[in-house]
Amino acid sequence: MVDLNALAVFARVVEAGSFTGGAKALGLPKGSVSRKISTLEADLGVRLLHRTTRKLSLTEVGRAYYEQCRRGLVELEAANRLVGESRAAPMGILRISAPIEFGSGVLGDWVELYLRRHDQAKVELVLSDRRVDLIEERIDLAFRTGKLQDSSFIARKIGPTRRVICASPDYLRRRGQPGCLSALQDHDAIVHGTSVEGAQWRLRGPKGDVTASLKARAAGDSMGFVRRAALSGLGIALLPEAIAAVEIKAGRLKPVLQDYATEGQGIYAVYPSSRQLSSAVRAFLDIVVEQTDPEAPWRLGE
Repeated sequence: MVDLNALAVFARVVEAGSFTGGAKALGLPKGSVSRKISTLEADLGVRLLHRTTRKLSLTEVGRAYYEQCRRGLVELEAANRLVGESRAAPMGILRISAPIEFGSGVLGDWVELYLRRHDQAKVELVLSDRRVDLIEERIDLAFRTGKLQDSSFIARKIGPTRRVICASPDYLRRRGQPGCLSALQDHDAIVHGTSVEGAQWRLRGPKGDVTASLKARAAGDSMGFVRRAALSGLGIALLPEAIAAVEIKAGRLKPVLQDYATEGQGIYAVYPSSRQLSSAVRAFLDIVVEQTDPEAPWRLGE
């Protein structure tokens, strides 16, 4: 089996016109270069070079062999460049998993920016509030909130998130703005859960952790339902900041009792490994960092 490195050494020696010149160009000792050529000739069973004290020249078969080697090395360099470019420029499908409402918020903006920047890139979004198995469902990058389970995956915090109290302008016009936490009991609440009975919000306020008892009018185990119910004016809701910020900035919701919110948790980008990270995941993470530094776009202030 011919050593491909020896082919490169042979070609460089021929181009330099001497063992000394070839060794200098390759950054190798002259003796090592000479041995490489001798080994190559032995493996091929032919003499490639005429050696004299003053001159180095190609044999007839050596000249033909050099021309073939040169073309092969040029094609190999082109192949290496192609691989390098594919690593540098995202190509192919990037599969991303996220909670449903997060996927319809800032994540959608990030996907749009990623696709605009990279013409050869494609994205598949797996939006679900269930815990998606990254390996089983071939997920390249996932966004998760709250406390993460221990795993072998890499988790990178991209920003804090809380749940904030908010309601539609229409609801507040009809029912008024609650002036204190206890006034929530005089209002209709939309709660995230499976029952309206015994509904409570555990919040953090100026004096620490408190519990607010509620008069829940509707309950749903989908945050999408809670958001839609709040937008339609059915009551006051406690929404993730990343969801509420979009609606508040658009004027569709208004913050309520801004001194109170849930204890801050985190939003994390989760991926299998930081080693040999694909160009697609790396490029998308670059956008995430760019868009959340110095502050995540969903932050409403403490």
